[in-house]
This record gives sequence, C-alpha cells and structure tokens, in this order.
Amino acid sequence: MLNKISRYVIILLIIVVAAIYLPNFYWMVFQKSVRSPSIYYSPIKDDFVYRQWNRLTGSKYYDADGNTITDKEFRIALPFYYYRDLAKWGELPDSVKTIKFDHDELRKEMQMLRINADDFHDPLIQLWPLIESKPKYAKLSMPNEFFRITDRIEFFDPDSNKVKKEMSEMFTNSMKEKGFKFPDKFIFGNPTTRKSFDEGYFIVDNDNYTYHLKKIEGKPFCVKTTIPRNLDIKRIFIYEDTRKEFYGLLFTNSNDVYLITYNNYELIKAPLEDYNPDKMKFVMIADPLFRTFNFSDDEKSTSIVTDRNYNLIDKFEISGTPKENTITGKIAKTIFPFKIDTYSRNTEYINFDIKINYLLGLIGILISLIIFFIISRKKQFNYKENWFDIVIIALTGVYGLITVLIIKPGYWD
Repeated sequence: MLNKISRYVIILLIIVVAAIYLPNFYWMVFQKSVRSPSIYYSPIKDDFVYRQWNRLTGSKYYDADGNTITDKEFRIALPFYYYRDLAKWGELPDSVKTIKFDHDELRKEMQMLRINADDFHDPLIQLWPLIESKPKYAKLSMPNEFFRITDRIEFFDPDSNKVKKEMSEMFTNSMKEKGFKFPDKFIFGNPTTRKSFDEGYFIVDNDNYTYHLKKIEGKPFCVKTTIPRNLDIKRIFIYEDTRKEFYGLLFTNSNDVYLITYNNYELIKAPLEDYNPDKMKFVMIADPLFRTFNFSDDEKSTSIVTDRNYNLIDKFEISGTPKENTITGKIAKTIFPFKIDTYSRNTEYINFDIKINYLLGLIGILISLIIFFIISRKKQFNYKENWFDIVIIALTGVYGLITVLIIKPGYWD
C-alpha cells in the first residue's frame, strides 16, 4: 500500500512539473515569435511608419497603409532617429519643417521612456537613498545613509544601523512645516546615480497630498505640490532628463496618464484611450516636433502622436491575433487541458497560476483516454488494481497519460 501511495505522489509531482514546462516547450518549437511593432511618426511623410520583427524573417518595414518599404526608406522617413545614417548616405536634409539639423541640439531634444506592465507590480522598497541634488563634484554619488518613513522620516547609517537623529529631526520638521501628514502612502523616485542630476522623491502623505522631497547641500527641500489629492495615484515614474520638460509620468488606477511638468508641478493629461497599464507595454518618445505614445499587448498596438503642446495630431492602430487564438494555440489547448504559468507580465516574481482549457481540453483528455485504453489492452493492464491511473488521466490528460506509462504500476506492487 505504501509503495502504491509513493507511486502516485511521484506521478503527481511529475504532472505538476510537466504542466509548467511542456506547454512552454511546445511554444518554443511551434510559435512564430512576433514582437509588437515599433511605431513611429514620420515628419517627412506626415504619417506613421513601423517595423515588425519575427524570428523567421527578421525585421520588415511598412508604411501606414501596410505597404512594404525598404530599410533605407524607413530610416529616411525618420531623420531625427537616423540622422547619422542619412548624413553618411548624403540624404540628410538641411532642415525638417522648422527644425534645422544641429546634432548636439538634436540629441538634447530626444527622449524615450519605456514602462512594462510588471513595473507597476514590483514591491516598493522601504529604505531609500536620498542623493545630494547639488553635489560638490561633477557626478552624483550614493549617500552614506538611507531613509524610511513611519510617524516621521528616519535616516539610518547602514554600517552601524543607527539612526542619524539630527538629520532625521531636520527633515521631519521641514516636512511637517509644509503640512506633511505622517505616515506616507507611497514613495516614488529614481534612486540611481546613473543620471545627470537628481530630483529626489515624490511622496504621497496620509492625506493623499503629494510632496516633492530632495536634499540640497545637506538641507531638506520640501514642496507641497499642486497635484490633486483625488487622482487615485497608481505609480509615479521619475525620469531626470536635461530637457527638463517634466519630472516624470503619473499613472492612476483609472488608467489615466499625466506628465508632471516643471511649471509648478502642473499636470498634462496624455490623450490616451484603451490603455491598460496592467497588460500593456508603454513607450513615450519625444523628438523636436512631436510627442508619440505607444502602447501594445498581444491583440493590438496603438500609437498616438501629439504636437509639443500635447494636442492630438493623429492615431494609428495595428490589430494582431493572440497566440492562443491561432491554429497553433487551439492545438495547444487541445493537447494540454491545463497549464501552470510561473511567469506573468505583471511581475518578475515567480507565480503559480493554473489556467484551464475547458472545451478543447476535454477533447484532449478524451483522446488521451482512448490512447491509454489501446496501449493498456495490449499490455494486459490490471484495471481493478490500478483504476486510479484512469482517474489521473481523466483529470490531467496528456500529462497523466505520459506519466502513468513511464511510472508503471508493476514496479511498485
């Protein structure tokens, strides 16, 4: 009896592992890997162009009507991005619309921001470095302390794990003077020295007001911003850029996107529709003439272009077919009645998410049972003693079929 129980424990463990890896292996073999298209707005064509990549054919280039264009035509249509190539080919215009080509100035006007769905679900750390925003030297450097916020702001020496009382009191008093209500709800920042300058943190207090905190020559700089308290903030991503057009992007739980400008923290709402940050990749591109917002998932890629004042110019969409709805995907649902996903685009952490394929999965289970009865009849299978093998196949389909045929009952009797 104990041997039989041990056999079924091993079978169930193998089924779990198979449900994780076999569907992934299937897609590695049969999926025509296609990335979401990279969409740009051309100041030469006054229209969109895009690049589509897949594993079999590499990159292909198209205009807004879906007509194929060459790599060179694609680059000529985007002089702000490929001006070095155009200069080498002798194709670089002196100016585009009102913009003259000055390489140094052009670089200053370009900015690209990328945000993935999992960026919204990574846990926010509880200890933060407050970088000196006006450093003595040319480069930023990490401070010798970290801070946390509870009923006050406290700075810790990581070597001794002791609180720096004087610094903590100075920053706590400064924040209270500005009206900050402890504890905080959210802290958003860009805690890295790999940037030209530092803008500190945007902190949402217990009354839902947003404060801007940074350190200047060792002293606190704290401002109660004009960001409305009723926005229901999801995340703020800070991007220090020499253009100093905006501090960063603010995302709400109602899927609105705002730019936090340097003009007294005034918000500019991006003209986006049908954007879902929990499922979609997001890219914002700034160039000398336009602001382009791209967001995409497996079903659709959307590009919205505005002028420099964020007035809508044009919109472009490309529809796609999710891999689950392709013929290959339907075959996968038939073969595998369920699968266990350990990866999610919502987080980089390991998941254990069981996805069941109901109707097509039942067909796959029926086929697995028929195969089992054909094989077992030839091998004189003892149904009375090993009836639970049939139950396992009826519940798990191909996973159970493979496993019970490998872990045979005869060895465990």
